[in-house]
Amino acid sequence: MTSWAESYRPRSLSELLGNPSAVADLHKWARAWSRGVPDKRAAVLVGDPGTGKTTAALALANDMGWTPIEMNASDIRTAEAIRRTATRGALLDTFSATGEFLRAQQGRRKLIILDEADNVFGREDRGGIQAIVELVQSTQQPVILIVNDYYGLTGRSSAFRRLCKTIKFQRINTSAMKSVLHSVAEREGTELSDAVLDFITERAQGDLRSALNDLQALAHGSPRLTEEDTAALGYRDRESTIFNALQEIFRSGDASRARAAVRELDEAPEDLILWVDHNLPLEYRRLDDLMRGYESLARGDRFLGRTRRRQAFGLWSYASEMISSGVAMARRGRASGGQLQFPGYLLAMSRLRGIRIARNSLARKLGAYLHVSSALVLSDILSDFKALFNANEEFRVQATARLALEGREVAYLLDEKEDSHPVRHLLERAAKLEDMAPSGIPKGLGTFDESEEES
Repeated sequence: MTSWAESYRPRSLSELLGNPSAVADLHKWARAWSRGVPDKRAAVLVGDPGTGKTTAALALANDMGWTPIEMNASDIRTAEAIRRTATRGALLDTFSATGEFLRAQQGRRKLIILDEADNVFGREDRGGIQAIVELVQSTQQPVILIVNDYYGLTGRSSAFRRLCKTIKFQRINTSAMKSVLHSVAEREGTELSDAVLDFITERAQGDLRSALNDLQALAHGSPRLTEEDTAALGYRDRESTIFNALQEIFRSGDASRARAAVRELDEAPEDLILWVDHNLPLEYRRLDDLMRGYESLARGDRFLGRTRRRQAFGLWSYASEMISSGVAMARRGRASGGQLQFPGYLLAMSRLRGIRIARNSLARKLGAYLHVSSALVLSDILSDFKALFNANEEFRVQATARLALEGREVAYLLDEKEDSHPVRHLLERAAKLEDMAPSGIPKGLGTFDESEEES
């Protein structure tokens, strides 16, 4: 399934949301290449995740007619790999994606895009930063370095401050983000309430990609979204999201970073393992990487089993270590770098949990009136009550008013979404109902009970 963040990615800088100053600076830097090789041969795009840095780079290439050559620094990490891939692309002629020969001397530019340039670190990457500096110094083609942490890059080499033009991207403002989400939802045939829109935008904190991911996860299989549906996403820590932690696990190749990212989450290993299990086969391409990853995941699952059986919660740390560091170190090849996904199991369970809550609440109300247990209502009464509720309009209105049914309970009985028109209309009619008995079920049934007693 193609992610909406990718499907609706702007193809031109004019379509890019927000950051007008950054867009103007980027376009100005690009135009300088039309006059030859400028003093600043590379631009560093700095900003938080989801602010449009990679999208801007690709849109710029499209606007300028340049062929983009994308690399991910966390995958192509060694000095030799950077020189082999980036330097050849920057210095030599090449072919376009359609097979057209591109000659640099005739102005047929390529755009070298090095994503996660601040993630080149550690012993195995020795020389990697210097290779990037050499690339920027020698390139005959425009280069864009994309970073989240500017000081993580310049702290390794001060040459970047001198050689590169720094362009900062800010978080997307709430109103602009709501406009995009509403437009995407409309084009995908999904209705969403203002409460859902508010929840997603507040939760994303300026990260448009994250907001689109959340919207797509909630909308999967649901044409209408209500506030109740947002429970599926509510547990994610806003400061250090599960998606950021998964990126460290799958793409950093560093045990300490993966471990630290997981520790920053307020996430139980039982939940984390579901995320890792769902995304592992999507991220690890090589079969041997996948095998090692699942072996580590299986060890973590065994620790979780012992935790449950023995109530020895000290074993959680071992489980977390295998799920995070163990999986991170299992990879030898490249990660796919694709879109991380929300586990369908968690989403389905959240929706089932909402149904169970409504059903059990309804059973308690019926049980209180009938002076029977909720269990008896669930086993012998509720199905008949639900059938009568759907078959008889007058009974439906009276029962809603007499039992003071809430939206989620009515939605359960009607098999509708809580904010759907049938549910809202029924609640409005019940609220206006004045001819009610002091308590209990509708007068019609009360009269029936009385006649039974008289006989």
